[in-house]
Amino acid sequence: MSGKKVFGVILGICVVLGISFGVLCFFYPEMLGFGIGEEDETVEVMTAEKIHEEESVAEASRELPTEPSGDASEEAALAESLAQASREAELKAIQESEEAASREAESRAIQESEEAASREAAEKASKEAAEKASKEAEAKASSEAAASSASASKGTGSVDGLVDQKAPVFLVFNSAPEIKVGADFDIHKYVGYADDVDRDVAIEVSGSVDTSKTGNYSLKITLTDDAGHKTSKDMSVKVVKSTSSGGSSGGKKEQFSDFVKNYKTDQTSLGIDVSRWQETIDFEKVKAAGCEFVIMRLGGLDDGELYTDRYYQANMANAKAAGLKIGIYWHAEESSREEVKASVDYLLGVLGSNTLDFPIAYDWEDYKNFERYGMNLHDLTNCFYAFAEELQARGYSACLYGSKNSHENIWMNDRKLPVWLAHYTSATSYGGDYFMWQHSSTGRIDGINGDVDLDVLYVNKLP
Repeated sequence: MSGKKVFGVILGICVVLGISFGVLCFFYPEMLGFGIGEEDETVEVMTAEKIHEEESVAEASRELPTEPSGDASEEAALAESLAQASREAELKAIQESEEAASREAESRAIQESEEAASREAAEKASKEAAEKASKEAEAKASSEAAASSASASKGTGSVDGLVDQKAPVFLVFNSAPEIKVGADFDIHKYVGYADDVDRDVAIEVSGSVDTSKTGNYSLKITLTDDAGHKTSKDMSVKVVKSTSSGGSSGGKKEQFSDFVKNYKTDQTSLGIDVSRWQETIDFEKVKAAGCEFVIMRLGGLDDGELYTDRYYQANMANAKAAGLKIGIYWHAEESSREEVKASVDYLLGVLGSNTLDFPIAYDWEDYKNFERYGMNLHDLTNCFYAFAEELQARGYSACLYGSKNSHENIWMNDRKLPVWLAHYTSATSYGGDYFMWQHSSTGRIDGINGDVDLDVLYVNKLP
């Protein structure tokens, strides 16, 4: 109990005692010594005892300050009970709050775990779906590429968006071959053929050849592409005891002087093209005969082997020394861009620092048994384009050499690159553009033993 409460208790006792004493004095004055004799003494004794008793009570009050009495004790107990209840409620609230926080944290952790698992599952599913889609797309692309390749090889598809709409063509056709008795007959020795799209043209031989005895045998040769287009030609095969000897070139010989007389103008320049077949050449005599330029074979690709023409170095040195203008051509047999690039690398390595006055000519003539290359005519033209592109990247230009037939039926040349035309006639009927015309293969000129090609250059058309 606090000091204030103790003081209040003592003060209350004193008030009670004071009131009691006043009552006694009022009603019983004799008891307080106002009587006579013995009674006064008795009262005095009683008063002394009462005082002693009051002092004892006061002393007891001082000795027991913590002992509540009556309502004060109940109030204290109630206060203590309320405080205890408050503490218990507070502890319970704290406990419940902690338990709620724990449950919330646990719930949140579970939720986050579930969300993480869900995200991981979604990411995994998405990744698997993407991988599946990628594989399906790859498989589809592969399938489409295979189908496209197969379709193109069969002639039913397209190459670079061009649909097969043309019949196959004979690039080479010997209409009257001779074979020796006892020899095997192989049609591919006498023909060459191709299609604009189909890389595997079918060939059919109607009729038969008995090589065990001499005679003439009539055959019909039919080409069919997979688009259904057909081309047919007749062939008469002659089986003989001995075949005609070759080696000599036929045709009428044309003297260079006559060539000059007939084709030299202010708009033309006259020249020749040569290779190892002309062997050693006296270029001083060649120039004196009126020749103004020479196109020489540098080398080429033959049966997969790159080579340099055995007379190229001498021809280059001697033609330049004679003061002739110089050009070169490349004997081509490439069937892919990779082969073309290797050829250009080789060509320029051989050419070195020599300067040229004409575009470098691409001379692809291996048309006999062309079908063995597995190419179509677009593929062939693309090899020439690749040749021109590779040279252009190195600072050179290219032109396309070919016969009138090849420019009309084999080469597509949609890019209109320069053309060197070969057509052995007095006046060509070729309707396309060309800057140079190979007029004859049986020309004759001082300084060369044997035939040589004669060329007319149209000066204003020179690229």
